[in-house]
Amino acid sequence: MLPMLVHFKVQKEQKQRSYWFPLGLLYLLFVPVLILGAVACLILLAIPATSKQTRSYLPLAKELPSLLSATIGTQLAFRSKEKDIEIHIT
Repeated sequence: MLPMLVHFKVQKEQKQRSYWFPLGLLYLLFVPVLILGAVACLILLAIPATSKQTRSYLPLAKELPSLLSATIGTQLAFRSKEKDIEIHIT
């Protein structure tokens, strides 16, 4: 299952703000990029000189959804003198 929500928490001195961002909208934005990438891959597979190089990247492209689903539960924290930022992927 792909992660569906990102929670940003930004704390500045005494103020704390929370932002929720649905990743489903971001996935929809990447659909045209995926279509163009698939067309480019098919073109590169049709050219004999680049076919071997292109085939070596196909297993990586196949495993990208499982790599993305592994990010569920990730928590990142960034701290500086002025701000504290926490990111939770659920």
